[in-house]
Amino acid sequence: MDVRIVSTDELMQRVQRATALMREQQLDGLIATGDFSAAMNYFYLSGHLPRDYQSNFSRPHCMVLTSDGQAALLVYGVNAENARGMSWVSNIYTYAPPFSGNALVTVLQKMGLTSGRIGAELGTDSRLWMPYQAFRQIEEALPEAAFVDASRLFWQLRQIKSAAEIALIRYADEINGRALTRMFADLRPGATEHEVMTRTAAYLIEEGANRPPHTQVLVVSAAKARSMGHRSRMLGPTQHTLEPGDTLFVDSGAIYQGYWGEFNRMGIVGPPTTRQLENHRKIREIVQRSISEGIKPGVSFRRVMEHMVSLYQELGLAPEQYARYTGQPFMHLCHGIGLNGSEPPFVRMDSDELLQPGMVMSVEAYLEDEGIMYGSEEDVVVTSDGVEILSEIDTGLYIIGTTERAG
Repeated sequence: MDVRIVSTDELMQRVQRATALMREQQLDGLIATGDFSAAMNYFYLSGHLPRDYQSNFSRPHCMVLTSDGQAALLVYGVNAENARGMSWVSNIYTYAPPFSGNALVTVLQKMGLTSGRIGAELGTDSRLWMPYQAFRQIEEALPEAAFVDASRLFWQLRQIKSAAEIALIRYADEINGRALTRMFADLRPGATEHEVMTRTAAYLIEEGANRPPHTQVLVVSAAKARSMGHRSRMLGPTQHTLEPGDTLFVDSGAIYQGYWGEFNRMGIVGPPTTRQLENHRKIREIVQRSISEGIKPGVSFRRVMEHMVSLYQELGLAPEQYARYTGQPFMHLCHGIGLNGSEPPFVRMDSDELLQPGMVMSVEAYLEDEGIMYGSEEDVVVTSDGVEILSEIDTGLYIIGTTERAG
């Protein structure tokens, strides 16, 4: 039985792009790492996705790639057969814990990488998935090699998605959409934020999310704001109960075969007021017009943001509603989505980077009124001539306990 998530043809295309960038950036070798908790760059290039039921941070997996396309894996011994089944790489070495940098030194020596420039995950939005002391062992054992930051190279690869990647993200979005629709329909007045989270997580699994974390669900309700005097998105779900007239904001994501689909939706207990409807209509309009009017290949991030701010102004919203986008630290309108739920590119006012076909992003915007946050979000892919929405478009507030929407 074929256990591969990524086809060999797809992996070879990734490796060809990687080695071309390595030669361009004068890298002789590249190290991609991961462990049982996360393995994004390692999985992207090797095709091997380590099992993660333990969320263990002390079992590194490493891929070494040379600029001429030779590759080797160093894996925790119990994962060796799994690696052979999922990866295109035939040179697989194993170790028994605890991990030592010397094990990777041996692999680098076998690959002829005892000198030259070797790229590693040392920079922006990156992480080296091994103990710092192990990495120091490697540097000390190979004094003629220069270990340099390759984070830009990894993001040059990963922020442009293939058709196969886009299909997985689209399916993950479908899972998330079905789970949210079920959750809003099954809730009842008197439910707690914690119940919102547990129902959403259960439905994500039932609908097909096949990787953790299922419980990373942001829940913000009027009940929390009323009881605690604030509505922090990052405060975990509480036991405060939803009452008639309360709004409910849920930001959730599904992971399917390693790829995220992630967006938020809002509901309300009972019929919404005219003011609540208008607030939600405005924020949906900002998101959807930012997509249809602002997102195109070749457009600068700054121009996308300027257009979005103009929509806030056109709809008569006060400057404090969009101040987070126009001043430091410059909140993004869009973040990338793929093997991470939030990853580069980040579309912000302080960047003149250009949108490129194949970029997949979550487009999100917010406003606040009467102490309540209103938000909407869609996942999109930049195409050769425009943009395509991957998530099922937000059509209005869910009426909690029903299948109805108010928009």
